[in-house]
Amino acid sequence: MNTQNQDDPRIKALQNYADVYARLTPGTLDALRAITTPDICFTDPFTTLNGQDALCAYMGKMFEDAENAKFIISHHMISTDMGFLRWHFSAKIPVIGQWNFIGMSEVTFNADGTLIASHTDHWDSGSKFYAKIPVLGWFIRRLAKKVAH
Repeated sequence: MNTQNQDDPRIKALQNYADVYARLTPGTLDALRAITTPDICFTDPFTTLNGQDALCAYMGKMFEDAENAKFIISHHMISTDMGFLRWHFSAKIPVIGQWNFIGMSEVTFNADGTLIASHTDHWDSGSKFYAKIPVLGWFIRRLAKKVAH
C-alpha cells in the first residue's frame, strides 16, 4: 500500500536522505548527522553498525577505498512504515576496477517521521562484488553455475 500524503513528514525526510546520498562526498559526510537519529542502525552486505559516528566513519572509509564513488538515486517511495530508495552505485576500486551495480535501501523513521532511524541495503554482493575478485570470482562463478543446473 502506497501512502504518499504530502503532509507526511516521512516524505520530506526520505527526500532529504536521498538528496544527501546523491551528493555524498568526504566533505559532506556530516550532513548525514542532520537527517539521521543518533543511534541509526546501518546494514549492508558487508557490515552492521550503530550510531552516526560509525556511519560517517564507514562512509568515509568508502571514499578512501574507492575512487569517484557515487550514488545516483533513481526512485524513492514511502509504503506504510518504511521508505525505499533504488540507486545505482559506481566507483573504481583497486581489487576489481570499475564497479557498477544497482541496489535498494530500506529505511525506517523515528517516531515523528522526521529522521532516518535505520538503513538496510539490499544488493547482490556475490555476483556484484565477490565474483569479480580474481581467483575467488572464478570459484564463485563455477559454484553458481553448478547450483543453477
